[in-house]
Amino acid sequence: MDRKQIGVKLTADALRLPFQVGTFEDRLIMQKAIYLAQASGVNLGYFYHWYLHGPYSSTLTRDEFAIAMGISADLDESKGWSLDDASSQRLRKLQGLFTEPKRDELARKLELLASVHFLIDRKQVSGVNTRQITETLRRFKKDFSEENVKEALEELRKYGLLQS
Repeated sequence: MDRKQIGVKLTADALRLPFQVGTFEDRLIMQKAIYLAQASGVNLGYFYHWYLHGPYSSTLTRDEFAIAMGISADLDESKGWSLDDASSQRLRKLQGLFTEPKRDELARKLELLASVHFLIDRKQVSGVNTRQITETLRRFKKDFSEENVKEALEELRKYGLLQS
């Protein structure tokens, strides 16, 4: 594992997420968790673009598989390393975002949160106009309702990922 990969593993650990990439939902959860961690100010150095399920980093995907392979070979090189105090504190504040008991519900929730944040952050939508965000998501073939978007905006604000 290189330092960037160690940072990803430590971030997943800090968010109390099991490091899994075996299913599509597992990979989606990891993509969106790392995106949201970076949005909170944890600099892991991944760049995202819009893809079928919202913000996506192909570099992160490669690193996730490398990390998973190392873990399966009992070579978790993240042991003995730790995140800086500021990053650890930011991630502790985000832990509540990842409490959905079912993986499919967690994946859907994180896809929505990351997608809404990405659209606002990249100025693809103006401000926090729920209707405009919903319509933009629908253009991208996302089936989130205006109520889903409203709840996502509230949650993003609650966790400090959007300004009030």
